[in-house]
Amino acid sequence: MTFGFPEASGHVIAARDISPVSVPGHAFRILADGSGTGGAFSLTEAESPKGAMVGCHVHDEAVECFYVLDGSYRLTVSDASYDLEPGGFLLVPRGAPHQFEVLDGQARALVLFAPAGFEEVFRRMPEIFGTSGEPGPLWAQVNQQAGTRLLDGSGPGPAALVRPGGESTAGQEATLADSTATHTDLRILLRDGDNINTSWTPEPDTTAVYVLSGRYRFDLPDSQVTVGEGEYLSLTSPSHAPAVALAHGSRALVLSLGH
Repeated sequence: MTFGFPEASGHVIAARDISPVSVPGHAFRILADGSGTGGAFSLTEAESPKGAMVGCHVHDEAVECFYVLDGSYRLTVSDASYDLEPGGFLLVPRGAPHQFEVLDGQARALVLFAPAGFEEVFRRMPEIFGTSGEPGPLWAQVNQQAGTRLLDGSGPGPAALVRPGGESTAGQEATLADSTATHTDLRILLRDGDNINTSWTPEPDTTAVYVLSGRYRFDLPDSQVTVGEGEYLSLTSPSHAPAVALAHGSRALVLSLGH
């Protein structure tokens, strides 16, 4: 599955500058949607308080990935439960019944869908939840249009891909999910624990970087761009864009679209 990218390379978006889509118990900041990624993926920062829950459902046309930023979550996928702390990653395969609850803290997670599409459900949530009798028929209809089925309870299905958070290792790059796991060209990598002045050259198929901690400077063909914690960089023109860490312990989520 191949996608094109209409957005200009080097575009930086900060989560703090995005007005959240809010409903009781949840707030969503959409960093990248299908219009900016050629339909390849969407990336959203989701925030929920302790005790917040999302009921069981299935995505038939996309994988959903969680990377925990703050707090702790219990995610139940195909009848198996996983408790994730900051740095933990979980991929929900297509067709897997899943749900989550926040166990502790004001929890935040990056939520990625591949391919894109479900971000439109996030956008419509205030309208739906503000309608009398909802969530109900309209909520089910909008989810169905996004390839999602709402369930009464969990059940068997494909197993989740889970990678618990761990200690940072300076300059290490790990694959969180390859194209076999995402069932698209998308690969999700973790650039972990770079120290100040550490140089790094992303692979030429790197299309986006979300900085988890610290700061990086990217030397693009026609400019230099500094990207800090909570900021998303679009690299939509495949090319080597050397980067330098500007703080100790810099860490980034790297999204690549290879063949």
